[in-house]
This record gives sequence, C-alpha cells and structure tokens, in this order.
Amino acid sequence: MRTFLQKKELIMIALTVVVCAVWILVLRRPKHNVTVQIVHGQEVVREFHPDEDALYHIEGDCGGLDVEVKGGRWHVINEQCPNHICAHTGWASPEDMIVITCMPNDIVIQVSEYTYETR
Repeated sequence: MRTFLQKKELIMIALTVVVCAVWILVLRRPKHNVTVQIVHGQEVVREFHPDEDALYHIEGDCGGLDVEVKGGRWHVINEQCPNHICAHTGWASPEDMIVITCMPNDIVIQVSEYTYETR
C-alpha cells in the first residue's frame, strides 16, 4: 500500500493551486466603467451603471420584477414568478460576476462590459 505522493503528483497539485490562485486574483481585480444589461428573451431592455442608485421595473413573461441598484450593487425585488429564485440570489456586484436569472420571466441580469483598474 502506497502512503505518500510521488513527485509528479506533488507537481500537479502545486501547479493546480497556482493556476487557481492566479485565476481568482484576475477575477477579483477592481473593475471600472461597468455596464450591466437586463435582457428579456433575446433583447436588451435596459442598461445601467451600478454606481448610480436606481430602481428599474422590467416586464417579463410572468408579470415582471424590479431591480434595485444601490451602492455599486444590484438585486431583484418584487418579482412576480412562482419560485422566487432570482430574489434569493441576493446582491450582485462587478467583482462577483454573478448572473441573476429569472427563468419564468425569461429575464437575465448580467455585467456586459467593464475595464480593469491599472495598477
């Protein structure tokens, strides 16, 4: 029975950890000039910048939903759909890269473009 890792296995584990760390650092870099899209079906119905606080109502297939934008983040409130999963997704931000989807209303809220901060 083998109880220790071989050199090749240790190298692969170390390489995997390094690649994951670099990937996380790239995704978590501060983003600027962020634009968020609200898409119904295949059509962009609204674009907004998360640094401007607002409340948007979007009509969907089951009645629609409201998107609250506050403090650089956004989330779904007052949704009219049977399962309310989109509201339970919580707050999204440019750093999270979370896509909020309301399947019954056929609405998707996603970051559409951004630029990285130069250091």
